[in-house]
Amino acid sequence: MNELIDELFLYSKLDLQSVPFHFEKVDLYSFFADFIDELSFHLEKEDGIATLLANKEKTYLVEADREKLKRVVTNIVQNSLKYIDHNETEIKVFLTSDPTHVTVEIRDNGIGISKEDVPYIFESFYRTDTSRNSSTGGSGLGLSIVKKMIEGHDGIVWATSEVGKGTSISFKLKKVR
Repeated sequence: MNELIDELFLYSKLDLQSVPFHFEKVDLYSFFADFIDELSFHLEKEDGIATLLANKEKTYLVEADREKLKRVVTNIVQNSLKYIDHNETEIKVFLTSDPTHVTVEIRDNGIGISKEDVPYIFESFYRTDTSRNSSTGGSGLGLSIVKKMIEGHDGIVWATSEVGKGTSISFKLKKVR
């Protein structure tokens, strides 16, 4: 119940744009290398793997609030882990860089989301499969918080998914000039 109250409070503050963002230069390659190391340690116990895929020759420097970015990535990964029903969990993070933006794709090998549900997963309290609610828990706010935080970075977020294959949550942030 406390977690739900905390998420509701955070979401309402984000909705009212009363959450301060503390921007700094963040190298997303280093950020995700550290994140993947931590996640790999956690997944090792469950025969899972986490991988970072990026061209090390490119630059991935963005203006971001490091704590909010960590919350975004944690929410996405926690959501992924809830819906993986395989013996081997697999999370892949792809970084791509163009002259003006960095795109982050977090891909899982979970159960996937139907095409009908994908457009709604970033809405508050939206749950794709109500029959799973009691087994997976959650408030239905995690991805809506992700969207609000990415929009607070002047970025965009989207999802692609295929039932039985997995889901990718991607977001794009502006590069530091």
